[in-house]
Amino acid sequence: MPSVGDSYALIAESRSRLQVASAATLAWGGKGVVTHRTAAWLWGAWDHADDDPIDITIGGRHHRKKIEGIVFHSPRDQHNLSPVRRQNVRVTIPTRTILDVAAVAPDRIQTVIERMLLAGHVTRDKLFAAVAQHSRRGRAGIGPVRQILRNWPYTNKVAESVLELRMQTLLHDTPFTHYETQWEIGPFRTDFAWVDERIVLECDGWGKVDSATYFERAARRDSYLQANGWIVLHFTWGEITRRPRHVVSELERAFATRGVLQIGGKKTPFS
Repeated sequence: MPSVGDSYALIAESRSRLQVASAATLAWGGKGVVTHRTAAWLWGAWDHADDDPIDITIGGRHHRKKIEGIVFHSPRDQHNLSPVRRQNVRVTIPTRTILDVAAVAPDRIQTVIERMLLAGHVTRDKLFAAVAQHSRRGRAGIGPVRQILRNWPYTNKVAESVLELRMQTLLHDTPFTHYETQWEIGPFRTDFAWVDERIVLECDGWGKVDSATYFERAARRDSYLQANGWIVLHFTWGEITRRPRHVVSELERAFATRGVLQIGGKKTPFS
């Protein structure tokens, strides 16, 4: 591969995104580290678009070279830039990756954190520690992460999808936080269950409902649960993320059907 100064010419047309990212780390004598959105992609927490650049950070203060499709970062914050390997590519650790993504794409940081949580790459405590370590006046990315930590909506209960974490977020400030997750009832496992009230809630994301097999199993499960006295509610991604009041109202009606007018010390609108 021909060199350009002490960097390298990267011809993306004939290479995969992973190959380009790996080659880009060879800049400045092999000191480059995949960071920001590209690092989140390597950690499985970012859906890259075709026009997304490859993000590379160079330790220390360097002149930023211009190579088409590559964004070189020279941050003042040098904490946790020692890379680890992901798919055999030098990449920043998950907490550093989250803070860097928050600096360039704050509107997508919640999803990145949720995916990192699901994969077991980060915990709330690790994020707290990272914010404390990296926090300084003017450090971009701290604010959005600190805001999520301040209003941390996720429980320690099991979740198997980002949609279930969004449901936990929705339920966070409601009277309905006494649920169980991945609760087994007979031969079936449910997303959310309020055991005492015998109410089940299923989160129907596209990954679950795009096959005939899912619908057949869901129909058998719902019939079994209803025959055994359970109320079964289903909500889609659109309802959970864009119509949260509708979701809460349906839950309130289900609890009212059970004659429950006060939940966890909080009165519902039916009281």
